[in-house]
Amino acid sequence: MDKLKQLLAGLFLGANGATLLFLWVCCASTWANPSVFPLLSVATLAFPIFLLANVAFVVFWLVFKPRYALVPLLGIAAVGSFVLDYCPLKWKREVPDGCLLLMSYNTGNAYTGENTGVLLDYLRQTNADIVCLQEIAVTTLQQPQAKALLDSLRYQLLQKDGRIVLSRLPIISDTVPLPIGLSRTGNGTLACLVEYEGDTLMIVNNHLESNGITLDEKTEYKDMLRDPNTSKVKSSSRMLVGKLARAAKVRGAQVDSLCHFLDAHRERSMLVCGDFNDTPVSYTHRMLSRHLVSSFRESGFGIGLSYNQIGFFVRIDHVFHSADWESHSTHIDTEISLSDHYPMLTFLHKKLK
Repeated sequence: MDKLKQLLAGLFLGANGATLLFLWVCCASTWANPSVFPLLSVATLAFPIFLLANVAFVVFWLVFKPRYALVPLLGIAAVGSFVLDYCPLKWKREVPDGCLLLMSYNTGNAYTGENTGVLLDYLRQTNADIVCLQEIAVTTLQQPQAKALLDSLRYQLLQKDGRIVLSRLPIISDTVPLPIGLSRTGNGTLACLVEYEGDTLMIVNNHLESNGITLDEKTEYKDMLRDPNTSKVKSSSRMLVGKLARAAKVRGAQVDSLCHFLDAHRERSMLVCGDFNDTPVSYTHRMLSRHLVSSFRESGFGIGLSYNQIGFFVRIDHVFHSADWESHSTHIDTEISLSDHYPMLTFLHKKLK
């Protein structure tokens, strides 16, 4: 009986070691540039699966062999920074006076026709100082009722393709030159300068390369999860991985261009946000975190799922800020759900010099 217990313990310990190894591979993959190694970038999406598996092993070992719980605990601690990127645990703090409220929201082109009023009501209720919208129709905020609301909220509007910046702060330059890789229709970047307390603040609104998964393909993926037929799993998985890898390759080049742009303006105070189509454990997030501070990592709590499609549990919308700012109470607002994304809101306070 003792030998059998030792054998089972060894098997479970080996399985635990394998899940730790895969967890570390997911984290290490964030160093692989998707432009060169697109398939490795897809591996990062498995991070929450192996993290959860190791948490389960912690519970298992605590029940059956407590001293072995150190194995998954130390393994998780070794990649603790990634864990906190993915699921920060910053309790809600009181928001100090004088904060700016920034909202980043991919509207998914959902607010047209009669739905326009829903977005306008939300803008009125949120009353953010700076609003960065992605995937929004050119005409949405050009209708008479929209213009009247923007005037009443004292917003200036800057628009480029499907990206919009609404700002109560005076826009002093609406043509910040961008690298070619970021100047695209549909996916790309919109950058402008606004005035804040006698200084300039750069706003950078992004919508990086989409994964291009159609509604039918999403439905097929969900059906696969409900009914994991072997042939269906193989074909759907191959299709999904292929699309994710192709999009990641384009996005990797965009991220590199964006980082070069940030380097060129590193002396500026800046807020960078948008739909990056990448999770907190990714090449995109790691590279941007080298230049800026993630607001959700600094003042968010939990996983913060910003993509609201059932079966796709990810946070792909992010807000970053330069080191001269501090974020407070960054959160995902689930009260508005016509789009396939939820808005991310964060209160930002300029640090004293």
